[in-house]
Amino acid sequence: MQLTYSIPFLTLLPTFITALPPTHLVYEAPNDTWLENLAARGCGSILPNLLHRFSSGSLTVGITETTPDTFQVIVASATLENNSIYTVSFLVNSDVPLIHLAATVSGAGLLNGLATLNPNTVLAADSYKGVVWAIDTLTGASRIAISDTLMAPLTTSVFESTIGINGIKLRGSTLYLTNSAQALFAKMEIQPNGTAINAAEVIAHSPPGTTYDDFALDGRRDAFLATSQGNTIEEVGRVGEPQIIVAGNINSTEIAEPTAAQFGRTLADRDVLYVTTAGGLEAPINGDERVGGQLVAVDTRGLWRA
Repeated sequence: MQLTYSIPFLTLLPTFITALPPTHLVYEAPNDTWLENLAARGCGSILPNLLHRFSSGSLTVGITETTPDTFQVIVASATLENNSIYTVSFLVNSDVPLIHLAATVSGAGLLNGLATLNPNTVLAADSYKGVVWAIDTLTGASRIAISDTLMAPLTTSVFESTIGINGIKLRGSTLYLTNSAQALFAKMEIQPNGTAINAAEVIAHSPPGTTYDDFALDGRRDAFLATSQGNTIEEVGRVGEPQIIVAGNINSTEIAEPTAAQFGRTLADRDVLYVTTAGGLEAPINGDERVGGQLVAVDTRGLWRA
């Protein structure tokens, strides 16, 4: 995979409303390319060009900004023998990053989603072990910070049976997470050191036949979740509110197997949701359609709930 950045995730079946805003394709990679995640820089750029190639067969997965223009990136070996965190720093007015190994997480299964706990510490979702690791990017030290039943994989799941906790985001003291195998979006309160205050609680379940991947939080109180093989972006508000499909269609390559999302960070694009996709590589659209991994922009203006 290529390291990519931003361009100028109730037990009753939910109620779904369709309200499709404008979308447009910003970038499409060659066929058989899987774009797993993205990060918008403060200057407003998302760079689709190749910045760095890690060792052959490795996967670049989660990404989070710890300090302005300094990002932490998960790099996992294809055989899952190694999960590492690399620091990617951009100098002022430069698109050429400095990259170095920050930590190797021994004993991890598959690190996936990544969130910033503080400038020196990140939280990493372990999709195979169903836990969250706290990793010090200065010393390289790592520890399991959280384990919860809503993070665990389900080996009997039809979809992504080995992928439990997937995307994570932190807002204040609230950790939000998706679990692909359990098809849910949940939250929990955590301590400043990353440990849990209470058990996770379910906010929403993904549409029937789909799983949640990663997601973005807006500036208000909603989340926008990638529905993976659903080929859509779903907006989720408070528990009990309708879940809204805001972009894409299960039978369309417009948003082909979305993997992650993030809002723009400038005044001009703060209401634009940027979405990366796998192009249907794992779940072909209509059974046989695939495209290159995409970066799609979704205009969310007018979608805000009352």
